[in-house]
Amino acid sequence: MSLDAEITENTDNWVRRLTASAGEPVIRAAVMQAMKIMGGQYVLGRNIKEGLKRGAKQNDAETRFSFDMLGEGARTDEDAGNYLAAYASAIDSIGQSANDSDVHSANGISVKLSALHPRYYFAQHKRVMDELLPRIKQLCVQAAKYNLGLSMDAEEAY
Repeated sequence: MSLDAEITENTDNWVRRLTASAGEPVIRAAVMQAMKIMGGQYVLGRNIKEGLKRGAKQNDAETRFSFDMLGEGARTDEDAGNYLAAYASAIDSIGQSANDSDVHSANGISVKLSALHPRYYFAQHKRVMDELLPRIKQLCVQAAKYNLGLSMDAEEAY
């Protein structure tokens, strides 16, 4: 196949035109595909029940997970209440699937402290301790009833 001289001699021009014409849609598609691949590796489902099912289906029986809800962070007390309820429901779902196992052979959960309180800042120390501590304790007691591990995620703590 012979190529036009403009293509073979002035490569920077046609590459620039190709990039300009295909640029944004191609890049957007590539990023979306990369996100799907990464999501498939680290995100087991859109909810805890889907995650439990997919995790069991795609892994051997000895594989254990520490489930984490992505994107949570309370901005209001109402948000914190909703996240508290979601974590409680997730603990129940994980616990009911655990078949009375010990803590080492059961799946667990990771709880973001910033999801349980909207003012998770050192300047709000007393308020956080008065309001957040009972919430995390409630979840810990609930997880202990099922012999589940519960990790506290405090990545926003300064």
